[in-house]
Amino acid sequence: MAEKRITYYNVVQEILKRVNDADGDIYIDRAKELVYEGISSLAVSEGTARDDIRGLLKSETVDVSTLSPSWKIQIKSPNAPTGTEPPDDRVLGYNPAKIISIIDDPTNPETVSTYGITEHRYIELSLAEVNRLNDPDYRPFIDEIFYYQRGEFIYFYPTEVMNTQKLVITYIAEPEDYAYHQYMSFLDGLYSFNFIYKVIDYGVGRIREQQSGE
Repeated sequence: MAEKRITYYNVVQEILKRVNDADGDIYIDRAKELVYEGISSLAVSEGTARDDIRGLLKSETVDVSTLSPSWKIQIKSPNAPTGTEPPDDRVLGYNPAKIISIIDDPTNPETVSTYGITEHRYIELSLAEVNRLNDPDYRPFIDEIFYYQRGEFIYFYPTEVMNTQKLVITYIAEPEDYAYHQYMSFLDGLYSFNFIYKVIDYGVGRIREQQSGE
């Protein structure tokens, strides 16, 4: 029996069939958009297993000693789609939809920070916690480093301890541009079948909402 394959084209077509627009005369552009919207939304939602989005899970090593300033790193590039060479200083190969974790590179134990710590805990701050950074009593422990994302950048605090570390950043990438062709852009190698069908249900639901208001 031939292995079942699902392409971006198949997913769009399935959405169109379920909303009674098999020829794509009305909703084809909307269905294409909703595949990306569904992937992006469901990938970062609670309950999504890592294996469901294996094609979006990335881990990359960043050497902060090569950056200036070393406590501020650019992780997104609005001028370059995910998976393409950025025209600026983005340190990651893909635009991240969500940062999962930041750790010190375990293969680089000789790296020593200002206080002789070789393994830190990187703790993401909420907006309320970021607003407390001006409080002199609000400081991380000696083996902790705070970080927060603002726009295209991640900022680390205290800034003075970010000097020689190599970081391993694990994240969920934004989906790449898929080719709308029957035999290209196979999604089953990137996502579980269960996740793909959830994306289909997402697209169908959004178009039906639109239909009910027409």
